[in-house]
Amino acid sequence: MGFFDWLKPSPPLDAALRARVDQAAAAIDPRIRQLGTHEKILAPAVTLAWDYCERLALAIPGPFAVAHAAFASDPLVHALFGSADDIYRMLATSQGVREYLDGHPAETHCFALLGMRRKVAAGYGMRLAGEMVRGDEPVKTLSFADHTIGEVGASLDEVQGRLARTMFDSLLQGLLPTVEALRQERIALQEDLALTRVRVRQGSADATRQQAALESRLREIAAALEPERLCADLAAHLARPESALHLDTLRYRIDRFGVIAEDAAQKETDALRFVELVGRDQRHWTVMLVKIDNAEARIAIERFEAGRRYIVI
Repeated sequence: MGFFDWLKPSPPLDAALRARVDQAAAAIDPRIRQLGTHEKILAPAVTLAWDYCERLALAIPGPFAVAHAAFASDPLVHALFGSADDIYRMLATSQGVREYLDGHPAETHCFALLGMRRKVAAGYGMRLAGEMVRGDEPVKTLSFADHTIGEVGASLDEVQGRLARTMFDSLLQGLLPTVEALRQERIALQEDLALTRVRVRQGSADATRQQAALESRLREIAAALEPERLCADLAAHLARPESALHLDTLRYRIDRFGVIAEDAAQKETDALRFVELVGRDQRHWTVMLVKIDNAEARIAIERFEAGRRYIVI
């Protein structure tokens, strides 16, 4: 590259990157888009954050076939649900599944993200010891609750693309609480300042000192909420996406009762790997991509609706 090449303006952003830059700016403060330099400042961080979200979506394991029959044959599915009927119940109560089936009557299957809450409980229960089953043994059990299906799509690529976009939106939302807190503090300080100025006019020395402190803090907040500062803070936030969104890997050996094996060499157990998505609120969701048989989902919905209509007299 020659010397004069450095003097040339930066090439324009492609349409997709420009749209994501505008989305990021608008999410925090639309005034950022009025800056002449916001695209140059935000584009590298937006690119990094978007690439990170795409990699994260691709890193979620699956797709796994979640079906009524798989409860008996697949150790992973058996570990996720308390019974085979729980699979029907999950499919029947998922609004996303229902909407997909209504809009795609000819499709044979669909893909989705399955999220659950992992629970490890200590207590007493049954434990396998070789071929013997012992009761009232101290055990730790692994179970899952709050099964939620989201991002339902016709193909795995479609679901992963939706997940990347959802994760990117989540990253943008991660900075908003800090900005909103400053805005709310500014409103409260302005109200306090108005009252303090009344006391200053009444000759209160304490009020004079308080007024100076309030005005100083208001200047700090005003500077923090300037578009240039918000743009820089947004770029810094997006440049470290792993601090707001990441995946953790967990491994367990469990038996068919959901009991966690104390010995890695214990027989009659299955080695299972789970991935947890940790979001900006630090809550953990066990996540995986699943493949759903549409015919089975329709059966589940029919049985669920029939059960709701049934009245015991």
